[in-house]
Amino acid sequence: MDYTNMSAYYDVIMTSGYYDYPGIVDSLLSHRPVQNVIEIGCGTGLILEEIAKREPSIRLKGIDLTQAMLDIAAQRLKDYKNIELSCQNVVDFELHEQFDVAYSYGGVWYFVIDGDKEPFMVSHIADHALNVRGLHQLAQHLKPQGQLLLGIQGPHFDYEKTISNGMTYAQEIIPSDIGFVKHYHLLDQQKEVMAQTVNYRTYSFQDAQEMLGVHGIGYVSKDPGGKFLRFQKR
Repeated sequence: MDYTNMSAYYDVIMTSGYYDYPGIVDSLLSHRPVQNVIEIGCGTGLILEEIAKREPSIRLKGIDLTQAMLDIAAQRLKDYKNIELSCQNVVDFELHEQFDVAYSYGGVWYFVIDGDKEPFMVSHIADHALNVRGLHQLAQHLKPQGQLLLGIQGPHFDYEKTISNGMTYAQEIIPSDIGFVKHYHLLDQQKEVMAQTVNYRTYSFQDAQEMLGVHGIGYVSKDPGGKFLRFQKR
């Protein structure tokens, strides 16, 4: 899913309480020792920057489909020599390298957990065959014993809130036959300055485990910090 429409406003939305970036990186860095890490769907590089500030010795790579997002990330991360960015689609990406850790937090794939209900996987890719291809490519980039960390979010719901620049962010969730549709809006004094619609596909926890298990990637645990579900490649 291309996020060019949102790219100019992405940072201000995400840093207005949408995600807990220090907590995300706390959880990521608990999985050590690691030498190289890849973020799938790195956006504007907010998580990569937080990792690099704390651990400048780790080699980091980020891929994203949206060049406008990567342009912002490149400017943000220009002083970090240990980070490389690549504009690639996860369904056919190729970096000719395997990684100790691959992660996605709200990127291509993540899990929703609602109380004590079973987790379910959410994908930004609506087409099932493309999800299968993407997970295959991801598995090819994980070392044996490498870890796959997929972020955890709470249930999605309709809401609106004032963000740090004074604008109003709003989202609307509509169920679909494959998952749900999310409509994003950003309003400046009731004038719409940004709108984005994303069709998400969802998978049961069992289906997600089976899709990953084909590639020898099995579920391990939920992170103590509650930010990721952890999988490991045999």
